[in-house]
Amino acid sequence: MTAEQQKIVQYLGEAQASERALTRVLQSQIAMTPRGTYRTALDTHLKETQNHADRVGRRLKELRGGGNPVTAVVGFAESVVGQALALGKTPLDLARGTSGEEKVLKNAKDAAATEALEIATYTAIERLAGSLGDRTTAQLAASIRADEEKMLDRILREIPKLTAAVIGAEIDDEPTYDLTETG
Repeated sequence: MTAEQQKIVQYLGEAQASERALTRVLQSQIAMTPRGTYRTALDTHLKETQNHADRVGRRLKELRGGGNPVTAVVGFAESVVGQALALGKTPLDLARGTSGEEKVLKNAKDAAATEALEIATYTAIERLAGSLGDRTTAQLAASIRADEEKMLDRILREIPKLTAAVIGAEIDDEPTYDLTETG
């Protein structure tokens, strides 16, 4: 494997680990989000995220060919660390905020930051692969980046509604749902 391919494999491995970790985070957020447009967005994005991890994994296999054992071990380690971080974050998600509405809003703000990070990651992969003549990887990254941009836009459209729910629950004393009945 050339140095160029190794760099692309490294970036793809990082992206795949991130997608796998995000799967766990999304599952925990879905469990605490009431039914409605935001939960629908999370459900859709969970499926997309699983698909992104699979697509990146297939591309990694193609690039690795017979496979470099060191690269495979590093990719596995990144995945394990990402999953551990996601699982460790889940209890924190449950404990934050004073109302269910506030927990969901805080999770949405985290999700917006995560989407921005993913957009930056896939922008870098697209640029790297394109610069090195790997059109297949560049197109894959561009496709996934477009999904991440759509999700970020969707989250940003939901934040005013989620903020209004916090105001209703915590200022006006009119909660819209009970967190214990969600999921």
